[in-house]
Amino acid sequence: MRGSLRGVPVGVEPVWLEPKLAGAIKPYRYEISPLDQQLLTGLTLAAAPSGTGELAISALGCGAGIVTFTAAGGQPTRCYTLLLTVTRSDGMVSEYLLKMRVDPVLVTDQPQAIPAPGFGTAVVWP
Repeated sequence: MRGSLRGVPVGVEPVWLEPKLAGAIKPYRYEISPLDQQLLTGLTLAAAPSGTGELAISALGCGAGIVTFTAAGGQPTRCYTLLLTVTRSDGMVSEYLLKMRVDPVLVTDQPQAIPAPGFGTAVVWP
């Protein structure tokens, strides 16, 4: 099956990041492709689902081809999709699909209703 999610081919497997706990503020690193590294002019990173109490992304940055960001909050037992968009100086845009799980804190943690299923406001760099 082919198609796309905002330009990311459906057939492409997302990259799974290390899980975090709901109350944790955790830094992450992701290496982008060498071509995107050389001509990088901007980055955006958005998370889905979005809304109050959902995963928050901050401190987005890039150096030597390594994208760094901080993830905070999130609902226990929820799996989040992150869309990293890289803009190059030649106008080309590359998108990277990432996944992150927020582990339950208590054995009794249950999935909560999703307030907004789409991507929230993207964090922009520079």
